[in-house]
Amino acid sequence: MMISLTTQTFHRSIAIISKIHHQISATVTRRRLKLHYSTVAISREIPDSFIDAISFHYDQSSSHDGGDAATTARSSPDEGVSLLKSREQHSNYLSILGQHVPKLICLPPLESHPDCLFVEDSMVAIQDTVVLTRMGHESRRGEVDDSIKGVLYDQLGLRNVFDMNNVDDQRILFNDESSSASDSGSSEVTCDGGDVLYTGRHLFVGLTNRTNQVGFQCLRNVFAHHHGIMDAADVIPIPMMSLQGSDKGGGVLHLKSAVTHIDEETLLIPEGKFGDILAEEMKVAERGYTAIRLPDVLSCNAVVVNGHVMAQDSPCSVSKQRIEQACQERNLDLTFVDTSELAKKDAALTCCSVLLTV
Repeated sequence: MMISLTTQTFHRSIAIISKIHHQISATVTRRRLKLHYSTVAISREIPDSFIDAISFHYDQSSSHDGGDAATTARSSPDEGVSLLKSREQHSNYLSILGQHVPKLICLPPLESHPDCLFVEDSMVAIQDTVVLTRMGHESRRGEVDDSIKGVLYDQLGLRNVFDMNNVDDQRILFNDESSSASDSGSSEVTCDGGDVLYTGRHLFVGLTNRTNQVGFQCLRNVFAHHHGIMDAADVIPIPMMSLQGSDKGGGVLHLKSAVTHIDEETLLIPEGKFGDILAEEMKVAERGYTAIRLPDVLSCNAVVVNGHVMAQDSPCSVSKQRIEQACQERNLDLTFVDTSELAKKDAALTCCSVLLTV
């Protein structure tokens, strides 16, 4: 017997299938949120000395015209930063972040450390395990101070905290798996949290001017060998310096300056040759990720917190449209956040907070 569908019946069937797909997708999203639910966000107030922070920021001029996103980051003279506008943007950032995480802790500013706003670089946190870093730029190492340790140990009651600056933690941090790590010790280790991307499935660690091989090995020792949060094979080094050529780091400062995630299967990666090479090095397709390619490199840095994406309010409309479409398809809420003034001192969205599950 042949069955013919009327146009009305056909469209009704398509609508039902679409609804079922949406419900399944929403269920999967809720399950993922339950697995990776953040309960605490840590940030730090902006010091008056912020205007003296290290500057290696982005020239976005070519990205708006569809240029190669990898060429849009450049060292450039200080444009002059408004402290008032920076604080207004930071306050708005924290207000939005605070709407999507149960507890927001804002540390006091450190006037002797102009870059202390970028609290992300001071630690790497997965679930309730934290590694305090020894930052690559010597002037920033004092940012891992008693206020951070007090919050982690006393206020949050964490016990799985390992300090790259503390010789007492070397037994775990410098596992005997590698003679280079154990022989060099803490005096050689460097790591910025901005080089560390945890997607929920993999821990990608960028090897840059700020994070070295010993820093990578420390993270693998803690999260894979010691705590077993993931397999050692899922802690993956990404040689950013060799990817970007000989220009001392090329276009971006950190790994997350060029790539972040909006869920555990979707990455934001720049368009252009560098983005192609980066995606290949990360084995994006092989590891089951979808890459959303963006013409604006700054837009590739986004914060995802409990199903809500905070994305850069970029002048690049194409990047914003692609992010918006990706979030809609994945049932993720989205807010565009303006941090243009903070970006003059290298601030991307992830720089200004650390998410923990306690």
